[in-house]
Amino acid sequence: MSEKNPVALLTDATEFIGPAVVELFTSRGATVLAADPSFSDEKAAAAFKGDNPNVIPIIQTTSAETVARAKHHREEIDILCVGGAHPATKTTAAQLQEDVTRSFFENLAMEPLAYLSHLVDGMKARQYGRVVFLSSSGPIGGIPNYTAYAAARAALNGAVRSLSMELSSSGISVNAIAANFVATEAYFPKALIEQPDVRAKILSRVPIKRFGDPSEAARAVAFFALEDSRFITGQVLSVSGGWS
Repeated sequence: MSEKNPVALLTDATEFIGPAVVELFTSRGATVLAADPSFSDEKAAAAFKGDNPNVIPIIQTTSAETVARAKHHREEIDILCVGGAHPATKTTAAQLQEDVTRSFFENLAMEPLAYLSHLVDGMKARQYGRVVFLSSSGPIGGIPNYTAYAAARAALNGAVRSLSMELSSSGISVNAIAANFVATEAYFPKALIEQPDVRAKILSRVPIKRFGDPSEAARAVAFFALEDSRFITGQVLSVSGGWS
């Protein structure tokens, strides 16, 4: 691994804070392998490449297939940043059957861990790795009527500590960014938060009294992934304006 030019694999690159992470990583000299399901459409991949000329778009399917495609471009991957995209849809207590909750856990907990499983041996061999899961602070503060989403995010947050204890002696750090109240179309669409009454109701829960910008959350990701933060691992960092 070159300290100046690390190679990063980012999944769900067009979702949530993914675009901000791509922009920041590339500006700091990282080679970014940006994976996203939408890149199966050649026009979508070309458009993303046009906006981010220094990025390598990767079609995202299963974790194993996606990692194989990434390694076709760069065999040694230093940084894994898993987006874990899934709509935060309502699930009341009466709806928590297996067929409802399964997709949340598959996308938000099982898939991120699977990505790590495909890359960890190479990181161990090089005695270097940075793993950052893009998670949520929702399960920390609680989200009534969104239990399946919160539970799946909590499962990933819970894995961070155990993984860090297992992998730290191999030079691999494992951390998570637990974001909330970040103004993106996926969770807080512009059309919604521009409604004065809705905006006021949401921000009444945020101590800092404003929405976060994706670039602010991306800088937290970069701290764990690109800065000399090797002595920091096993952390779930809340980026939520003081909410949790």
